[in-house]
Amino acid sequence: MHFVLIATHTPEICPTSNATTRDLLLKTAPDMPNLAQKAGVDIVAGPFVNREHTIVAVVQSDKVENVDRFLMETRIPHWNRVRVLPSLTMEEGLTEVQAQTPIF
Repeated sequence: MHFVLIATHTPEICPTSNATTRDLLLKTAPDMPNLAQKAGVDIVAGPFVNREHTIVAVVQSDKVENVDRFLMETRIPHWNRVRVLPSLTMEEGLTEVQAQTPIF
């Protein structure tokens, strides 16, 4: 299953303005692919960062528990509010739509 990860933080905790967060990010970011693999997670896209203090990534795993383990190992929740959205590919979503009976 795919999961969309959306992590947000405040400007005060942003690695561009906070030395402690910067050090943590610089320490953990290079190891993210290894941490993902160890947790049973495949990184499909991202992580992408922007000036809105938001990080977006798409990952794939058999279990949401693996995604949670990955997040904790990367320590992203230590300085972000993280939303984990179980998601389908467009093809999978269209199959579900076709299988359902409309209510209107």
